Amino acid sequence: MADKKEYTELERNLGEMTRGEDIIGASDAEQIASNSDYNPNTYDSSGATSTSNISDAFENAFNKTVDSQSCTDPGEKIGIVDGKRSQDPHAGLANTRIKENIPKYNDAPCEKVIKGKNNTWIILGRDRDMGKPSGYGGKGHTRAGAIDIVVGLQGWCPVHGEVVEKNFGSMSSGVSGDAARIYVSQRADIDKYFHICDGSMGPSKAMSAIGIKADSVRIMGRRGIKIVTGQAPQQKTSLNGPIPMQFGIDLIAGNRDNVPAVGKGDVVIMGKAVTRSQPYLQPIPKGLNLRDCMSEIADSVSQLNELITDFIGRQMIINCALAGAPITGTAGPVPLAALSTAIPTVSDGTIKQIANVFGELIKQQTNIALMKENYLNPTGAIYINSRYNRTN
Repeated sequence: MADKKEYTELERNLGEMTRGEDIIGASDAEQIASNSDYNPNTYDSSGATSTSNISDAFENAFNKTVDSQSCTDPGEKIGIVDGKRSQDPHAGLANTRIKENIPKYNDAPCEKVIKGKNNTWIILGRDRDMGKPSGYGGKGHTRAGAIDIVVGLQGWCPVHGEVVEKNFGSMSSGVSGDAARIYVSQRADIDKYFHICDGSMGPSKAMSAIGIKADSVRIMGRRGIKIVTGQAPQQKTSLNGPIPMQFGIDLIAGNRDNVPAVGKGDVVIMGKAVTRSQPYLQPIPKGLNLRDCMSEIADSVSQLNELITDFIGRQMIINCALAGAPITGTAGPVPLAALSTAIPTVSDGTIKQIANVFGELIKQQTNIALMKENYLNPTGAIYINSRYNRTN
């Protein structure tokens, strides 16, 4: 059984007065003000509205914003009642009706516009991202139907009654555009409309598209989320066009795909300056292949350690034999006569085992070359990177 909700005195008073009614009268608002400490202009850190000093806060915020047609300076914080037009300072509380600055949308003849009461819009028409001549609808194309769901036309600075066009804003500049949008089009240049970088797959042109834009976007799935691209060449586009290649997924932070990667230029590796230049948008590693690659590298290093350890042990036997030989002379290389007397003291098995170490080292070089081909070459059977998906 769900816990019983605890209502504030303000909510109880509003509930009693608004059953079956849409608007609270001035006398009702005064009664609420006298019975509550509610303050609509302050927030605590959790995002919940705090409750203190209702009279001063309401009156100060209301007097500053009623009938205001000028935008708040971009450097200032926008108050929660900026642009309020209702004369009643308590209008809007508990989702009662409130008058606020709402622009007028410049609809095209082909469009059906569903307008809400708080700058909310659903526009059914043809493709366009700005004025009536824009988009494929503006060019007179058929198969260019579009649905535009918008909240907050004109974004943070709506001017009441001003006739305005759509504003998709820009992902590459400071133009924020309308506050939030879901745009669905049968034919659009969606990357151009939102100023999205090309990425690895290039811009989408004259294709059906969906664009979702807001300050924050969240996608949730209780049983998982799949991001899937179509198969090529089996599938066709919505206009029955070919899909010439397998397209992947680009994860692009900051709308940047062409910034030089960190590490470009001279980098010191093992005491040597090496020039490196890597693309900013890079393939995403595949975890299991990368794990197997790292495991084989570790095994190869371990095997090399064993071979070198064995070689050093055999070499020490030879060194000891040479050191015990009757060597004459005090300087220069060891005379051949001394070597001829020392070498017979080394067993044939030691000589053969040193030769085996040499053969194993040659074999390891071959294995390393095969490992690089399999894991590090894009055409390799178990390439460690995704061939289709990239990120910066």
